[in-house]
Amino acid sequence: MSPLQKSDFINRELSWLEFNDRVLQCAQNESLPVLERLKFLAITGSNLDEFFMVRVGGLQTLAKKNNQKKDPAGMRPAEQLEAVARRSAVMVARQYAVYSELEKLLAASGIRRLLPNELSGDQSRHAEFVFENELAPVVSPMAISDPQEPPLLVNRMLYVAVRLSVPSKPGKRPGRRLAIIPIGKTPGRFITLPAEGGYHFVLAEDIVALFASRFFPKEPIDETACFRVTRNADVSLREDGADDLVVEMEAVIDARKRSDCVRLEVGQTMSEALAADLAALLGAPANAVYRAAGPLDLSGFFRFTELSGYDKLRYKPWPARTPPFLKNAPSMFEVIAKRDVLLFHPYESFDPVLRFIREAAKDPQVVAIKQTLYRTSRKSAVVAALAEAAAAGKYVTAIVELKARFDEERNIEWAADLEDAGVQVIYGVKGLKTHAKVFIAVRREAGGMRRYMHFGTGNYNEITAGLYSDVSYLTSDEDLGADASAFFNSITGNSQPQDYRKIAAAPQGLKERALSLIEAE
Repeated sequence: MSPLQKSDFINRELSWLEFNDRVLQCAQNESLPVLERLKFLAITGSNLDEFFMVRVGGLQTLAKKNNQKKDPAGMRPAEQLEAVARRSAVMVARQYAVYSELEKLLAASGIRRLLPNELSGDQSRHAEFVFENELAPVVSPMAISDPQEPPLLVNRMLYVAVRLSVPSKPGKRPGRRLAIIPIGKTPGRFITLPAEGGYHFVLAEDIVALFASRFFPKEPIDETACFRVTRNADVSLREDGADDLVVEMEAVIDARKRSDCVRLEVGQTMSEALAADLAALLGAPANAVYRAAGPLDLSGFFRFTELSGYDKLRYKPWPARTPPFLKNAPSMFEVIAKRDVLLFHPYESFDPVLRFIREAAKDPQVVAIKQTLYRTSRKSAVVAALAEAAAAGKYVTAIVELKARFDEERNIEWAADLEDAGVQVIYGVKGLKTHAKVFIAVRREAGGMRRYMHFGTGNYNEITAGLYSDVSYLTSDEDLGADASAFFNSITGNSQPQDYRKIAAAPQGLKERALSLIEAE
């Protein structure tokens, strides 16, 4: 077999963009209901955000260090950045071509986005009311007095840039100045408008741009335009020198807020001069400026997929099924004691798993609970059950993985809440991510202590469990119970893992086990 050549490899970043392009192709698929197509388009926007924050951010860091190392495909970091910029520009153009098509289809079905010049008298008055009562009291314009010391602009937040004419003064020529208005999250980006039929809305950034002059009386406005900043989120966690992992992770989160700009998105109508001023202000390279032929932040349109009254524009709901033997069971412990349970989500409901965890929290015979937490929902039923169990006097241990990317801040909050409730919180393993999903309930029964377990491929998140394909395995198998306890002990005690009876775990043993199983097949 001849040795592999560089031409045999595909660059990792370009390969990822082709993956996102396949998601975009789903948004282009005319056989799908229009709101399902919009969902796919919103996913491509969210995907691209994370791609720029992590993958492009990492390349940008290497390029700034003048790193000349080539990837397996033979490309240096700077060359990869150029290639990514070219491919991304094509993708953005296609995204907005799809958006334009979907906007027309949605309008034909009664869901209409209106521009300020399209508002009726009643709609204009409502937009003005929203501005005066809900937007203007909340947002605060920021003057750019010194381009060398720009204000901190939040990652992925929408802003309206305002170019103002400065009246002349004695001895001085008239000039221009720049101000920036953050849109923020209140009262929401999509402002519902009065309409006789259907659902009409206007974007908050369009309302702010329409009434921007009220922030700057007596100063003529030359231009208003929306823009959005994406910052480098590929900030390394220095675990080796960290005495307190939580403090170090908080420092990483703070560093992301002030990191370099990896992408500047601007509206199609923004002037070249204003776009150049913003790029200079943010230190954005020329190839990091992307023009959008439509509203920025397509991921925000995901909310329309749940708009009530438009079921015909969506797939017919396919409710998750609960096996009858679980639905009618008086106790999950009784079921698991007699048989193992295998569930395929989202086709089968995640509710039995939640029920098992809640029963463990309440059951007076359960003396201890151990669980790993990687990602959870905002109002997590699982976290609430753990806190309830600790309050009831049970010995509760939670391994909270702080390095779950972009969920770090939420996990820090959950960890603090759990500690306040009396839960013993462990912050994973230094240098590794604890990605295993395991729950153990230790129960005192007539024959002695017995362990009941849940192993899962997904997160303990009841929201995403209804979206993603995952497997849950509920068992009281003695060997698996011993393995699960050994796994927890190796993490909480920061010790070398014991020999497992049935399971395998990285970084020691899992790869070898997987290869062995492949060889056997």
